[in-house]
Amino acid sequence: MKDCVFCKIINKEIPTKFVHKDEDIFVFHDIHPKAPTHLLIVPRPHINTFLDLGDNHFSLLTKIIKVVQRLVRDKKLESGYQVVINGGRHQEIDHLHFHLLADQSS
Repeated sequence: MKDCVFCKIINKEIPTKFVHKDEDIFVFHDIHPKAPTHLLIVPRPHINTFLDLGDNHFSLLTKIIKVVQRLVRDKKLESGYQVVINGGRHQEIDHLHFHLLADQSS
């Protein structure tokens, strides 16, 4: 999607320092953090919302979960964290993404 902010970040049209990136998943800091640690986990494919996920996304979701688990462990957030998916009017950017929030800095 040519106007999607996350697609522009993934395609390096908007400079961003990545916490993690591979061929399918990109992780970077939220520019308006709601907690000391606020990371965005964004899949490469443009999937508008959580409700647009299908059976063909099973392996991508598994990979996202593994990346989130690794981030929690690597950043020593085990004592308290949240993984959030917003939808509808609560989703500011129409590109599926997960928020990893924690009360401590990463």
